[in-house]
Amino acid sequence: MNSDSCKHWSSFYRTALISNLKAPYAGLCRSLISIPEFTFADHHFVNARSAPRPCSQGSNLKYPLAEHRFVRPRSSRWPCSQILNFKFRFATSLLAILLVPFSLGFGQAPPRPYAVMSRDAVNYTGPGRDASHDLEGSEIKIGFLSPLTGSQQDEGKALLLAAQLAIEDEAASPVAEGRRLSLVSRDQSGPWGRASNEIVHLVYEDRVVAIVTSLDGATAHLAEQVANKVGIPVVTLSTDPTTTQIDLPWIFRLGPTDTQQAHAFVRDIYVARKLKRVALVVESNHDGRVGGEEFQKAARQVNAFRVAPLVVDTANLDRDALVSQILAQKTEALVFWTGPEIPARVVPSFRKAFPTAPLYLCHEAAQGRLATDQENIWILTPRLVPSLLRESFEKRYRARAGNAPIPAAAQAYDAVRILAAALHRSGPNRARLRDALAALSNYSGASGVISFDHAGNDLSDATLVRLR
Repeated sequence: MNSDSCKHWSSFYRTALISNLKAPYAGLCRSLISIPEFTFADHHFVNARSAPRPCSQGSNLKYPLAEHRFVRPRSSRWPCSQILNFKFRFATSLLAILLVPFSLGFGQAPPRPYAVMSRDAVNYTGPGRDASHDLEGSEIKIGFLSPLTGSQQDEGKALLLAAQLAIEDEAASPVAEGRRLSLVSRDQSGPWGRASNEIVHLVYEDRVVAIVTSLDGATAHLAEQVANKVGIPVVTLSTDPTTTQIDLPWIFRLGPTDTQQAHAFVRDIYVARKLKRVALVVESNHDGRVGGEEFQKAARQVNAFRVAPLVVDTANLDRDALVSQILAQKTEALVFWTGPEIPARVVPSFRKAFPTAPLYLCHEAAQGRLATDQENIWILTPRLVPSLLRESFEKRYRARAGNAPIPAAAQAYDAVRILAAALHRSGPNRARLRDALAALSNYSGASGVISFDHAGNDLSDATLVRLR
């Protein structure tokens, strides 16, 4: 192997090193790095396998590197100064490569985004406020969507009763020109797609001025999509935080979000009680996935142990298998992000093994009827203050239903009452009603004091309370 070939190889390695650097650093590194071209005057290459063979097609090397090794004649010696100079230049080059990315980043402001979506800027500036868009008729109708059949019919009927009580309370004060309020109820239960059909019927056939939806997050998303196309206010009881994160001006949400519930549960479990072994039961639907993810994110923020959710399906629930999984974890706290049917079936068996362990129910799971002897069960609700309106509502509800109202009943009552209060200002016009709802502030309802931010979120304070 001659000296010209050795120069070719060293030049190739130097070019490859610089060309592999990213574009912002290549020019700087060319000035900092000076890799010596070894002449190998006193050295030669010896084929490790007796004879050289050509490199593969497309290679810049004349011979494969793997088939050669350096051999230094015994009589030759590298000068000590040359060795030290090479080591110093090589170490300097590596240090420059490592420091260039950091030095380029220091002292520079982060890049400005192309656009910023301000939640304070959510508003509706389109048409529809003039008198020609007012709804006609002797009644001003409010649509109410809830599960009236199937496994959640008890919850849906309880919410509907609360809404009807609100309509009765508004009967004494007609809205505009002597027109009275009425409630149009439709069933969201059934196969996928039925809820969207019922929403369309409420908008075009029943000609409602606004729609109230239940706690189901999927139904709330369907309603807000129709509302954004048509231009109709939606008040939802869903705890899904993503319903208002897309900044549509037509949706307003009552009650605490899944994010608020998750942080409250995590603080009580990991910070206040200092527990470690937690079982998280999640239903295999939209609300279960969203709530379970929020709880896991909140747990990671306090450096808690990873919680592997137990995903269940209400239609095919194997109670014994689920209880066995929970007991095998030696659970110190149990969290449900499901509908009310699953805790009603699982909690009694769990209590036999862990009678004092705390249980945490998401807002939807808390709408069922648990045994009265179950203790240490916690939920997050709007902060309650002594209120004659709340006492009157609960008394009338008990007289009509024969039992205490579920936690979300007061919110269903308030949803109708705040729509009525806004209609007194707007009249039977959907766009003006949206403006009146957005301006609502410090409304004293049965579920607490209600105010909305610009994105339609309920600003009420929430507190962790023991379920009675």
